Amino acid sequence: MCVVVLFKTLKYPTKTQSLIWFKRRMKVRPFEIAEELKVSRAFVSKSQRIANQRIKRLMEHAASINRVELAKVSPQHGFAFGYCPSHDADTYITFSPKIGVQIWLDHIGDCGSCSQNQECERILRALADDWGLKITEGVPPTVKAKRLFETIMGELKWRA
Repeated sequence: MCVVVLFKTLKYPTKTQSLIWFKRRMKVRPFEIAEELKVSRAFVSKSQRIANQRIKRLMEHAASINRVELAKVSPQHGFAFGYCPSHDADTYITFSPKIGVQIWLDHIGDCGSCSQNQECERILRALADDWGLKITEGVPPTVKAKRLFETIMGELKWRA
């Protein structure tokens, strides 16, 4: 007996697709991107569409394997929001060309004794830079993340 397994290949956007995706997220007009990269507007449009599809699949896959129930997904912004019943926590999934896909559980942690403290700080700074936002210094990463994600959700008009 022969068993055939079908699965979707998960791919990150290429460097060019990521660049175009990021510029579009920053509201750079397609014709400006096309001129800068010396490509057609059709190429820019197609690259952005492929990047959005790949980012959406990556975020949905991350949610699936972590048993997160997604409530909102914006591949155009590289941001998703959901709920993780096993941790009883709101969950944020982010995409950035700099750091890839990250999952954040809303919790209060003891960041000072956590071995991942510096990594969380680095990632949060990179996300804030991507979004052009300031993050509060002098507070634990869990507090920074909560404030950053609430600000992003406000910009997306997902919550007041």
